[in-house]
Amino acid sequence: MAEHRTTFTAHEWLAVRVLVGQLLKAPKEDQELLRGGLRGIGFYISDYTRAENRFVVSDLDRILDSGDVRIRG
Repeated sequence: MAEHRTTFTAHEWLAVRVLVGQLLKAPKEDQELLRGGLRGIGFYISDYTRAENRFVVSDLDRILDSGDVRIRG
């Protein structure tokens, strides 16, 4: 597993956004695969606070705006 990261390329961040967006509509058995994809990039939902007991795309915007995560290059 990749280590926890706070800096991502624009391409990686787009992949994180897509995976997080799919999490809400995915069946429970597919959610672990999606979370595994996020961990493979180095993004761990558990590192951040969530809105309403779930992690959604607006949470990504919030952590990016707060400076908790950075996009490089």
